[in-house]
Amino acid sequence: MTIYVFDLDGTLTPPRLPMQEDFTAKFLPWLQQHTAFIATGSNLSKVAEQMPAQVLNAFGGVYCSMGNEFWRGGSYVYQNKFIPDARLLALLESFRRNTAYPYTLYPNYIEIRTGMLNFSVLGRDCPYEERLRYQKWDTAHKERLQIKEKLETEFPQYEFSVGGSISIDINPCGCSKAQIAGRLRQNFPDEKIVFFGDRTMPGGNDYELAEALRCLPNTKIVQVDGPAEVLTALHLDKKDD
Repeated sequence: MTIYVFDLDGTLTPPRLPMQEDFTAKFLPWLQQHTAFIATGSNLSKVAEQMPAQVLNAFGGVYCSMGNEFWRGGSYVYQNKFIPDARLLALLESFRRNTAYPYTLYPNYIEIRTGMLNFSVLGRDCPYEERLRYQKWDTAHKERLQIKEKLETEFPQYEFSVGGSISIDINPCGCSKAQIAGRLRQNFPDEKIVFFGDRTMPGGNDYELAEALRCLPNTKIVQVDGPAEVLTALHLDKKDD
């Protein structure tokens, strides 16, 4: 048996948008015949916003907040608590105040989740069009990468990864997505594990999990660029007659 693991944003759905109907129509029948899990930095409520209930319920479980929370059948199995350093929060506030980004900023820029926090200079309550504009600007100016490098120097007790299109994921060392690999292998000692993610490259928020899985036998990493490539990799992209 093969165990499948999927990142959410940029993999099963467009970033912070609902799963597309045509994707659901092809993916759900496959999912109902396989054992699969979600591995995401989001909390369960955001997962539920992006995914139809029938799809969410067909997964064997959801590793939320980078694996610091695990849900099965609507109930949590475990949670790792995290209280961020006050100096870290103050520095994040400073990055927000002093950003060179020339356009509007939005609320919810420091989001504390179970076992981690998510920081976005832009603010997670931005419209989708603003998310795209910031992503394009950040690609050119590398603001998130520069912030990440400064944070790594100041706070070696934390791990930092560039997450999604607008944010940085922050967690105590040892509490990144990499922890999901060990939990999966503990529960499935002999099965092949296949992980799908859109940011498995160094610095991406799927990288730690991908690397942890590569260190284990009988695993495979599938780098994708959006839901369409997931369907292709699963051989589900045949056109309807």
